[in-house]
Amino acid sequence: MTQLSHRPIKHLEELLHRMTDRIRQSLELPEILDATVDEMRRFLGTDRVKVYRFHEDNSGEVVAEAVQHQRLPSLLGHRFPAEDIPEHAREMFLTARQRTIVNVAKGKIGISPFCRTALSSPPSDLWFRPIDACHVEYLTAMGVQSSLVVPILHRHQLWGLLVAHHSTPRQFGPKELKIVQQIADQVTVAISHASLLHLTRLRGQHEAITNQVVSLLHSSTPDPLQKALDKTVSALQCVGGRLYLSAESSKPAQLVTSGIQPELSRTGGQPARRRSATAVLEQLPDWQSWLEAEAPNQWMTQLWAIADVSQIEMSWSIASALIEQEIRGLLVVRLIHRNRFLGYLSLFRQSIDIETVWAGRLDAADPRQNRPRRSFETWRELKRSQPQPWTAREIGLMQDLADRYASVIYQTQLLQTVQALNADLEKRVIERTAELQQLNQSLIQENIERERALKELQQARDSLKRLSHQNELILSSAGEGICGIDPEGNTVFVNPAAARMLGYDKKDLINQFMHDWLQHTKPGGERYDWPHSPIFKTLKYSQTHHVTGDLFTRQDGQSFPTEYVSTPIHESGKIVGAVVIFKDITERQLIERMRDEFIAVVSHELRTPLTSIRAALGLLAQEKIDLQPEKRQRMVEIAFSNTNRLVRLVNDILDVERIKLGKVTLDKKPCNLANIMAQAADEMRAMADNHGIQLLVDPLTTQIWADPDRIIQTLTNLLSNAIKFSPNGSTVEMRAQQVDSKSVSRVAQGLNVTGTDALQAGIDASGSVILLQVTDRGQGIPENKLETVFARFEQLDASDNGHKGGTGLGLAICRSIAQEHDGEIWAQSQVGCGSTFFLTLPEYAEAGPEDGS
Repeated sequence: MTQLSHRPIKHLEELLHRMTDRIRQSLELPEILDATVDEMRRFLGTDRVKVYRFHEDNSGEVVAEAVQHQRLPSLLGHRFPAEDIPEHAREMFLTARQRTIVNVAKGKIGISPFCRTALSSPPSDLWFRPIDACHVEYLTAMGVQSSLVVPILHRHQLWGLLVAHHSTPRQFGPKELKIVQQIADQVTVAISHASLLHLTRLRGQHEAITNQVVSLLHSSTPDPLQKALDKTVSALQCVGGRLYLSAESSKPAQLVTSGIQPELSRTGGQPARRRSATAVLEQLPDWQSWLEAEAPNQWMTQLWAIADVSQIEMSWSIASALIEQEIRGLLVVRLIHRNRFLGYLSLFRQSIDIETVWAGRLDAADPRQNRPRRSFETWRELKRSQPQPWTAREIGLMQDLADRYASVIYQTQLLQTVQALNADLEKRVIERTAELQQLNQSLIQENIERERALKELQQARDSLKRLSHQNELILSSAGEGICGIDPEGNTVFVNPAAARMLGYDKKDLINQFMHDWLQHTKPGGERYDWPHSPIFKTLKYSQTHHVTGDLFTRQDGQSFPTEYVSTPIHESGKIVGAVVIFKDITERQLIERMRDEFIAVVSHELRTPLTSIRAALGLLAQEKIDLQPEKRQRMVEIAFSNTNRLVRLVNDILDVERIKLGKVTLDKKPCNLANIMAQAADEMRAMADNHGIQLLVDPLTTQIWADPDRIIQTLTNLLSNAIKFSPNGSTVEMRAQQVDSKSVSRVAQGLNVTGTDALQAGIDASGSVILLQVTDRGQGIPENKLETVFARFEQLDASDNGHKGGTGLGLAICRSIAQEHDGEIWAQSQVGCGSTFFLTLPEYAEAGPEDGS
């Protein structure tokens, strides 16, 4: 233990208080650190005490030093590379606050962690281990035989080290280590206070610069923007700057510059020889494209801070202008106030030369640098043309200044706009006054003419009244719906036809918004918005619209298709309303749809046999093809069969149309139903035999009033369908029975709703009816097809046997014949179990005795 370590504890505490007082006498960190190393060197009696501060790249610098009689060389202001203090050592300084005591002569290093961690496993407060050979070489080259190192922490980060060096072997005790640790803690407190002072000063400078710039912006001196820009460039230590204000409706773009400026040729390409005519940087498309592509500052979306323009992607037109003026750094802010773009504020910096004082020469290419340095002789490293990064303080100051610029510029432009409006208003007042004076003279002249015009006006009113009455009579008598509306779309007139079609009373529609009660809808069912309605466009743009197919809605909620014309009403060159003329086209659409369907189906049905006939005749007409007689005969049979099919199709079509138009005269007379049923069965028996079908007939001998040929046609059609859709070996039955009011309930039990209603209607009309039915054992008819089979050209798909032939008109003809005889026809079926077709005919009221023939 040295003599200094045997001093009384009271003397050491007084020394600590004295050192603490010196630290607290000043808030200037350099003064505090100088006092600390001086007092600590005196207290320890070592040759050197220094404060070593870490930088962001983990390199370090001696920022304070006290040396005893130059026993060791001064290292003040010298930088040390990050490799001199390995990363694991820095980690122990930070996490365990590890203190170290080195004795080179004994080859040992004492370690004393202030905080226990998993890496500081030895239980004692101070434990020793052999020192690394490289560490010994490093200290020996520095001229040090003993060292004491205590870490300095600030805000949970390793700020630096408090180091004591001695040129001869020396032992440091725990009490000295404790005192030094307390001094390091006081240094930490001093660093915090100094940091707060530094931040306060920076904030004061920030506010002072902001206030100075704002004062210049609001000053009434000439060129306030120029002076404010000059102050901004100086405050941020830049070589130049520019303020670009975008063009307004009545004012061109404005550019204010200060200091060094990039120069652009009008060609925007390579540098030109002549620079007399230059373009504006901010107006180039490349400028806008670059700002959109370049990511802005992380916290400020309208600010771009570029430290080195050579390291970013930029168009040649802009890069060449910057590089030619040796501009290296760029700070750009887009000026926006109240969501209005005003322009850009840009600052420029040139590159600088950076000199760093190193403790020993560094050369990464020299392999000897992998060994501990043998010399710490001062080496000055000079890096030329280095970029100056923009600090967070400078970026924040730039953003605040940009906000002030934007606010003042916006207010100035607003004031200029108001002044221009006031001047324009005064001019209009003068012009309006002159117009009113002239108008007054005109009114005097008009009063003279008014008396003469009043008489003519009264005559015109009488004539207009007569014409209005006549027009009202005409509109009321029109068959189309006519509505008149004002410019707002409110109804002012409705004729009786329109009210009748829409289901309203006329008085209920007057002064009502037409779009609400009309519920105007597109053909697809989508309701028009009022601004997209053709009627609105008529009022808005004076366009006449002729629309077919849109839907109007009645009072009961039902829609109907219409054809309407909306025409604007003009008066004195202005639109004063519109008239809408419409009519219900429901029946027209139905007829057009039926016509289209009829044409499509007939075309299809005619094409199939014609194709077969054309193919067969084509083969027969080719002499080069040698057909066998039996094949030639088959071709003729195909043509003949399809010709018969065409004839049947045409006859069926003509029958349907003649019956529909009432051009068919039925030869009705009393006839025996049994004979008719037998004749129909005889005509279809050959077809039944060919298909292997047994035809059963249960006739009813009674007199009916009918056209026998048409009834036979109906029955043969029903039997033909039953035979075609029945499997081989099955039976087809035809029977008839008389039904009156007494037996209707019994018979109706086997009928569906359609049959029951038809049977009851026939009995209500004539007292009794004849019910005929044809039953097969085929595949049956789906329930949803029981009614559609009676439509024209409707045929069922016989899935397992293919197309069964026929025109698809047979059942339609049967229904027409039945209705012409005051009867009904319908079908009942169960899929897989066959079908039954029913036909009702009225019984002959004057029937005589049964003749049985």
